Amino acid sequence: MKKFAWRLQRLLEIKQKQEQALRGELAALSEQAAALRGRIIALKAQLRFQLAELKTVPSERRMQAQALYLEYVPTLDAAIGRLQEEWTQMETRRREKIKELLAVQKYRKGLERLRAQARAEYDRQCNLEEQKLLDESTHTGLARKQLNACFG
Repeated sequence: MKKFAWRLQRLLEIKQKQEQALRGELAALSEQAAALRGRIIALKAQLRFQLAELKTVPSERRMQAQALYLEYVPTLDAAIGRLQEEWTQMETRRREKIKELLAVQKYRKGLERLRAQARAEYDRQCNLEEQKLLDESTHTGLARKQLNACFG
């Protein structure tokens, strides 16, 4: 009996590998976005900590500390802004990857459904052929018995 061979099997395998690759890329992008978000949060926390620390500085040195803080804040704000922009771009890329992944998953699932239908049809055909062979052998055996009974 012949083996089940589906013509689109190679395409299904390619789509499965493509889906795995997209999952890996998505995981990497998510990790990078989380790390970036962590750096942004850390920088904002650093600003808040330094501001709170200014309150504890003795009044005779407070003016100098405040001046130093005010010089430092714009630089840190600019860095936070750049990181925030980079994070936004990364999130956009991540959303695009998710869309790509969903499209590939949908295509792969469609192929798997087609494969299941083809397999079911193949199994049905095999069962029909097997039943046909059994019927033929049964009919042949009965015909032999009848012939032997008549002539034997």
